[in-house]
Amino acid sequence: MSSTFERDGNGLCIIRCDPPVNGSDSFVFTPDVIASWKALLGLASTREAIAAIMQGREDTSRYDPKTGRGVWTGAFEALESALTDSATDVSMLAADGTVFDDPLTAARNKTRAGMRLPVMSNEADARMRAALASDGSGVEASSGIDVACTRNIDGLDEFLDDESSKNMLDECEERFFESLMPRHSQQN
Repeated sequence: MSSTFERDGNGLCIIRCDPPVNGSDSFVFTPDVIASWKALLGLASTREAIAAIMQGREDTSRYDPKTGRGVWTGAFEALESALTDSATDVSMLAADGTVFDDPLTAARNKTRAGMRLPVMSNEADARMRAALASDGSGVEASSGIDVACTRNIDGLDEFLDDESSKNMLDECEERFFESLMPRHSQQN
């Protein structure tokens, strides 16, 4: 039994799981999906994003067919608002009564809960930010996603450590953030 990671000729990331993870024996996604999950869920690393993709299961009961709003809508809106530096209409209260420090964390946590992923406490958020800002002392930053399912996937570490992969993922992240930036109308 072994799980494998590969990129096919079309650039798709393919993980074949043996044994299955959350009932799935394979996951197929683009590198752009990694970038969007990282940003929308406030994830600390590419490994965390891949683990979230493998473990997340959307609560489809949260989809409102009248408005088209789903699990991801609030996270998109909060991130767009954060990028335009405007206030967002997001509740600051979690299901357990915790008050979140900012609307973006609140929206990300609602999306995490809607994907059946662990929410991020204010303490975990502070630890993650500190680890990301540290001097690289070997402390692995975490937003609370269990990455154990990614540890023994043949080929994944090579992908994560490869400079061209890192550059490609950085470009995906830049494109994602650019897509959320406000567009100024141009006059002719």
